[in-house]
Amino acid sequence: MGSILRRFIGDPSVLKPYVAVILDSFHAAFASRILWIAFLAIWLLLACLSPIGFREDFTTSFRIRDFENGTRFKAMLAGALVDPAQKDSPVARIANATPDDLKRQLERVGHGDEVRIQLQLLADALNELLDRDDWYDEEAWKGTTRLRELRELEARDKDELSKSEQQRLARLRIEAVVPGVFKSRSSRSILLTYAGMDFPATFAIDKTQFRTLINQWVVPTIINWLLGFIVIFLGILVTASIVPDMLEPGSLHLLLSKPVSRTLLLLAKFVGGCVFVLLCVTQLVVGLWLIAGLRLDVWNARMLWCIPVCVFLFAVFYSVSVVAGLRWRSPILAIGLTCMFGAVCLVVGVIGGLFDGLVTGPAKIRDLAISGETLMGSTSGGGLVRFDESANRWVDVFETDAFSGDRVLAPVSLPNGEFLAAQVRGGRFNPFGSGSLDLVLLSQGNNWEPVPTLRLPTATIGIETVASDRLMAINASGLALTTIAEVRRSAGESVDDESSEDSGDDLPGWIAKLSGMMGGVTSGFQSILPSGVSFAPPRRVAIAKDGSTIFVASSGRFYRLAPNANSTESTWTIEKEIELEGEASEAVVLAVNSADVLVARAKEPLRIFDASTLELRATIAIDTGLVPVRAVSLGDRSGAFALLSGDARCRIVSSANSGALSLPTGPTEVETIKFDSESQHLVVVHHVDRLEEFDLGDQSFTTLGKSLRTIRPSLSKWRLVDHYAINPLRMIIPQTGELGETVAAIVSGESTASIDQGGVGDEPQIIRYRILRPVLSCAGFIVVMLTIGCVYFSTRDF
Repeated sequence: MGSILRRFIGDPSVLKPYVAVILDSFHAAFASRILWIAFLAIWLLLACLSPIGFREDFTTSFRIRDFENGTRFKAMLAGALVDPAQKDSPVARIANATPDDLKRQLERVGHGDEVRIQLQLLADALNELLDRDDWYDEEAWKGTTRLRELRELEARDKDELSKSEQQRLARLRIEAVVPGVFKSRSSRSILLTYAGMDFPATFAIDKTQFRTLINQWVVPTIINWLLGFIVIFLGILVTASIVPDMLEPGSLHLLLSKPVSRTLLLLAKFVGGCVFVLLCVTQLVVGLWLIAGLRLDVWNARMLWCIPVCVFLFAVFYSVSVVAGLRWRSPILAIGLTCMFGAVCLVVGVIGGLFDGLVTGPAKIRDLAISGETLMGSTSGGGLVRFDESANRWVDVFETDAFSGDRVLAPVSLPNGEFLAAQVRGGRFNPFGSGSLDLVLLSQGNNWEPVPTLRLPTATIGIETVASDRLMAINASGLALTTIAEVRRSAGESVDDESSEDSGDDLPGWIAKLSGMMGGVTSGFQSILPSGVSFAPPRRVAIAKDGSTIFVASSGRFYRLAPNANSTESTWTIEKEIELEGEASEAVVLAVNSADVLVARAKEPLRIFDASTLELRATIAIDTGLVPVRAVSLGDRSGAFALLSGDARCRIVSSANSGALSLPTGPTEVETIKFDSESQHLVVVHHVDRLEEFDLGDQSFTTLGKSLRTIRPSLSKWRLVDHYAINPLRMIIPQTGELGETVAAIVSGESTASIDQGGVGDEPQIIRYRILRPVLSCAGFIVVMLTIGCVYFSTRDF
């Protein structure tokens, strides 16, 4: 091979025979009827897609997916109808404006009857109110929280507002009086059109999110299906005969009579065989790029990179066809063996996906709690696990199950080595769950068996310790406090299902039932939010170490809460409130120390606020594709935070150093992070359930430094199979299916994608694209197959 390269450098004319072979492949491709049939199919497809378009309008109509807590909404309307004290309230005005049939059903709910009201019926009733304003009263709405968009619309004259703006104004007024009921949606929605006609469905996303949807999902899906299957299959049909035809006595003798290398001759035929797919893919991708740009205003030059990626994918299959054609000189056998190879790739990919979804994925540590030397974590599979140091493995407290519909609240640690957690039956996609929600106490003295304690408020999505003596429950709309002493007092006592429906007060049954439906507090807990205040998703809560301040981010607003100055009242006061920049529907990540609060949002710069005044102290520009997942404070004296981002890397943010953001350091494939304030150590969980512990006490906070301790738990039987059999097999057998993730990463320019899980827990699911593994496995396979083919062709007498 070295002598051939030296000949090329010394005399470029040596390349002419090989260029002629490649050009001959072009001529053969253009002469193929299948090529022109493929061209016609591509042109027809592009012609059918070209009339598609879009228009942007205000988000007005209510849909089922808009409800975060439909049960709460039903209870609020029912309570307003039957409670005389709420006769003139905004909720009562909305309830009285609903259709008579719905009103009668709500009145039955208010009197304690079990009535099932579909969300679509509630949505339709609200949509009827959007074109009316007889239910609105300015005086009644004065006490509601008014977002900036609502204030701006109300400041304008009604006659100046378009119909869509008037409907948007009505929707915002409805949302303002029922906090905690609806998810935050973009103020504008995308409506697809075709040949000037509107599609019946709308996307409740703005233009930026629409572009992300096109780049991350729509284009990769089209590329995967049209190019990954149809075009490649047609390409194999057309090119399978190239090598067998070359081996015909007349053709081969003519070629070998020239001063050519057999190796380069075969490689030239291989490159020429890729011409068919190159011609088809170029037309399709360029056509899709022009349609996306001209019709959808999504000009993304990265889409053109799909052309070489798709040719690369075809080369994987064509390398098998070339070797099979060399060995058996039969196009039919070449096509059959290539199809069999594709089936093997598919089966291995499916098996690998099953292991990812059923074995590895559910075992990932989602949250971590540390108490002394004991580690407790919740898993993605709805389980609760404890690390057993003697056995060097994670043991189940609540079983991890990929098919489980349960959700485990992130465990919290208590000072004396105990932990608190809860399991929500049927709560993975429903914050209310399908059973009782008991807070459980776990301790070594009780052999880590869950001991039921207090009943948590309805629809609790998280628990947090406040200082060292209190516990806060974050539910679908509010915050409630209890004491650790009360939790311990109730440990071991059975919780009666009937009695725990009320909040512990001497209330009439119908009021207690409505309170439970609305997410009201249960016995032992006290609501701390002021009357009429509720937080809608997406929301985040961060608590100061001394428990004197609580910070809440909700629907684009940021609050600072402190205990009421009147010690006789249990509610806290909203001391400060600001409006965050950017789209209100974007999820947010919070972390707090004694001086600063870090606020991180997707596609927004990091912001550090003064913890006392909420004045902006620093703004840190980050890569727009960097999705914040979790943040923790690295101790009050450090003035630094650790940020876990969607690329599964940990970064250090230092407010003392002008808000500098360090390069990603430490382990890759990070699942979660936790700072242990007692030891001043940062614990990083990575690669499913491994742990690294870092001492940050004397660091300058530019890197994580040297790991103090590494924990590599023993693998379960199925994970051993995955580690030693499935993963090596996935490296040997090219993962052509995973190249779709490479395409998605190239087109979107991001290494991750986030999926809204319906608001439960307010934490979106982060999908990390596999980019290098499929490229390396496919490239290695092509090299191996071509090497085999070249050696066989060079050493055989044809």
